[in-house]
Amino acid sequence: MNSKLIAAIAAASVLGSATLVAASGDDHGHRKGPKFSIEEMDTSGDQMISKDEIAAHAKARFDQVDTNDDGKLSADEMAAHGEKEMTKRMKKRQAKMLKRIDADDDGMLSFDEMQAKQQKRLDKMFSRLDANEDGMLSAEELEKMKRKGKRYGEKHDHEDDDHN
Repeated sequence: MNSKLIAAIAAASVLGSATLVAASGDDHGHRKGPKFSIEEMDTSGDQMISKDEIAAHAKARFDQVDTNDDGKLSADEMAAHGEKEMTKRMKKRQAKMLKRIDADDDGMLSFDEMQAKQQKRLDKMFSRLDANEDGMLSAEELEKMKRKGKRYGEKHDHEDDDHN
């Protein structure tokens, strides 16, 4: 991944974590609302957050990323922080997926367990791509899907969409 992009993402993460701005967007696993808890910022213990507490929290987050303690964030420091945060999020997602799909509770996912979870979605996608309903996907059907720039082929019906 481009180091400038990683640095930009990391900078936004560092700066965004100290604000009171609520997250916007859809509900595809993204946490809505403030990106912190009162317990994280309430140093006085009064269950309220002052501007000084917000500033102190922002400084602490900045200092976490400033690993060489020079008072500045380099692209490398921001990239390292961004990678660390992405790894933490990825591990959380993987743990949730494992808990949800691991039918035999052995702590691992077999192909059959993963396939069982995805089969309905795969069948629906295949049906949408198979424009002539011959049970096969031709190069032409796949090319039409690519040209349209959509996830599904011509038969896609938004009312019928099931992304769960």
